[in-house]
Amino acid sequence: MIKLALTTAIAVVAFSATAFAASYSVTEISTSGIKRANGTWKLSTEGDKVAGAADMQLDNGSVVTYKIDGKVEGGVYTLNLKDRTDGKKDCVWTGKPNESGKVYEGPVQCGSEKFTIRAGVQ
Repeated sequence: MIKLALTTAIAVVAFSATAFAASYSVTEISTSGIKRANGTWKLSTEGDKVAGAADMQLDNGSVVTYKIDGKVEGGVYTLNLKDRTDGKKDCVWTGKPNESGKVYEGPVQCGSEKFTIRAGVQ
């Protein structure tokens, strides 16, 4: 009985160490430096795999949602921003951490359009 309880406890700790969820405060910034959208990302990470969803509000008041999937390697996120309700296609964000490791920033490429995303852990 003790062996079963110990094995279960070890499995729970091992799983918890490799999977976590976090909420990020996110700003999309156009190439001219104007804030284009603000909102949140809710991301789950298991190993190097990342998945989640975004709820954003454009500067004109419209709401944009999208799905997120990708990976994190060496602290750098490479995320696909899929099914965007604003019609942007083939969007990929590469976010690198700042000195504190709590804010990630980097370029987004959506076809021929580019902008920047800044995401901070809430």
